[in-house]
Amino acid sequence: MRILHVVEATIAGVRTHVQVVTAGLDQRRFQSTVACPLRRDNAYGDDQFVTYLTSVGIPVVPVAMRRAISPRSDLAALWRLVGLFRRERFDIIHLHSSKAGFLGRLAARIAGVSAMVVYTPHGLSFLGAQRPARRLLYLTLERLAGRLSDRIVAVSASEQAIIEQSGLISPERITRIENGIQPIELPSSFDRSAMRHALGQAGDGPLIGTVARLSAQKNPFMFLEAAARVLRNQPDARFVWCGGGDLARAVQHRARSLGIAGACRFLGHRDDSHQILAALDMFWLTSDYEGWPLAALEAMALHVPIVATDVVGTCDLLRGGAGKLVPKGDDGALAAATIALMQSPQRRAELARAGYEFYTENGTADRMIDALACLYEDLVAGHTPISPAVTREVWP
Repeated sequence: MRILHVVEATIAGVRTHVQVVTAGLDQRRFQSTVACPLRRDNAYGDDQFVTYLTSVGIPVVPVAMRRAISPRSDLAALWRLVGLFRRERFDIIHLHSSKAGFLGRLAARIAGVSAMVVYTPHGLSFLGAQRPARRLLYLTLERLAGRLSDRIVAVSASEQAIIEQSGLISPERITRIENGIQPIELPSSFDRSAMRHALGQAGDGPLIGTVARLSAQKNPFMFLEAAARVLRNQPDARFVWCGGGDLARAVQHRARSLGIAGACRFLGHRDDSHQILAALDMFWLTSDYEGWPLAALEAMALHVPIVATDVVGTCDLLRGGAGKLVPKGDDGALAAATIALMQSPQRRAELARAGYEFYTENGTADRMIDALACLYEDLVAGHTPISPAVTREVWP
């Protein structure tokens, strides 16, 4: 079975997901190809996607795409995809994230492909639009493109509920497959104390951090406001943000204005992010929305307790005791929950244990890959399996 993955977002969680899927599918049954930019604009150092794919034998077709709406660039990418779809015969065209999702579905319709078209949003972009007009535009584009989809894959129950409630596609054409990660093996040379010292925590105080893009979706300003509150209660706390992004300068300026720059490290993209996670006493995720956050799953796999915002995607990981949820944008609640947990080693250990159990039961790559393989085979065979019922909830 020939599968084409189309990706514009070649960094962060989407990168990890596509790498795991393409390398993990049984190559005796599936032949994967990836169409993507050779390097994403504003990759902020996270530019190993194509290198990794070629190193494991996955063919890559260069298709230049930009994240932002750009009529000239988008039209060129659209016709590049149309030509690829007409030239090559694929059984499945699997599109990842909003830009590739829209252009790929439109190209498939123009090319008149017989392939089954699958779309995974990895976080619904209209949820992050600040202005109502932009939110309506993104939602309208998703609804229009939904008509060109054979299946939408939701990566969490809350994301599935939003897809249904927003009318992106009929419910029977939604399949829920939560993302998974490979087991994390730290190098034998890993020294937690040395890493903590390198990250700015030379003493026994708490080290709190995250692995995320410095983007509006991840709300780094909430992170800083909460850090300032924690430092007033516990001055020996230290904070790290691993990941680059377009808000890097603004975030560093805000840290200075809050008087906490000396207690915060902004690391940019790091290839040793797993070792950084393993050095933390607590993982924060301050996002305004998610799909199924892989960095939080990685923290769970490394026994790091989590405090995060109660938003789409993240809530599915942490409800049930696998972490502590606080209201979106409420830096006071984040700081209060953190201070309470730092005073209770037993509670932190309980959260870490529950998080690890959640990962082993719900967050493994093998489970995700098996589910995707079944979906691909069912679609090609003409089957239409229906996802399990999801409790409907109202989301902002």
